[in-house]
Amino acid sequence: MRKVRLLGHFPPEVGRAMEDSFVNLLYRLGYTTSSERDPASGLDVIAKFYGEPINPTPPNACKLLPPFFAPKGMTAFSLKRGNFVKKDVIELVEKFQKAKSSADSPYRALEGMVIVTNYTRTEEDIDKLLLQKVYCWDGRRLIFYSAKARSIQELASRGPVQEIAIEVISKSSYLIETETLKNAILANIVIFIDDHDKKLVISSEQMEKMLVYIYDNSLKPIVQSTQLDVQVLLKIHTLGIANETIVKNSYNKYARENSFHPKVFFSAEPMIFQYGAAPWATLFRQ
Repeated sequence: MRKVRLLGHFPPEVGRAMEDSFVNLLYRLGYTTSSERDPASGLDVIAKFYGEPINPTPPNACKLLPPFFAPKGMTAFSLKRGNFVKKDVIELVEKFQKAKSSADSPYRALEGMVIVTNYTRTEEDIDKLLLQKVYCWDGRRLIFYSAKARSIQELASRGPVQEIAIEVISKSSYLIETETLKNAILANIVIFIDDHDKKLVISSEQMEKMLVYIYDNSLKPIVQSTQLDVQVLLKIHTLGIANETIVKNSYNKYARENSFHPKVFFSAEPMIFQYGAAPWATLFRQ
């Protein structure tokens, strides 16, 4: 008789491989784990945001912000290599509530839940789950966060890194790393827009707002403190869609207006990575 596997359930060694990789991603995003494969609670991973990448720990200081699409505090993660169904969500909620309410549980401080899947779920699915206070990191977001983790390691291998929220654009931040050249400062900046709203398309107005914010909060203070020119290299990662032509035109227009950013030079067009339509395409454009 042919055996039928339930959605999301695979041989133990496959589950362990996914879990090991996911925990490694959490470490690189600035989380620490309290438990992995905990038999008492039945939860796959329990973690809390720490603010610095570990395992591997980069050679330079790195201060990160928590992901915008994640619960605060101690979080329970349920991992599904395949897709998941309503039953899997109910099971996660029950395990979460049991662990949180047990008198002798070390996880009474649990504050949120995330269900993780390699499948891509629709924006409507993700928003409906959030109404149940369950966050969903689907395949698209996992690739997006993996790109962020890679950028963190690359920049922190060169110098100290700080992540700063872009307060004028919802759910956006940038990593910045600076290096002293012979007669100037090189600023490597990577923007991340962590918003799965399918109606969001990065526009020229949003591009200019981000550039002005980054200049006012990071680049202008560097010029004032060093009196050196600043050369900027910029990359943009958006979980949704960007009109590349419009965004690049806006970038170039702002870059040419030297009076807007004295002694700061945007030396090349930004690399733009979009995850809303073909997230896999970002991998061969790195």
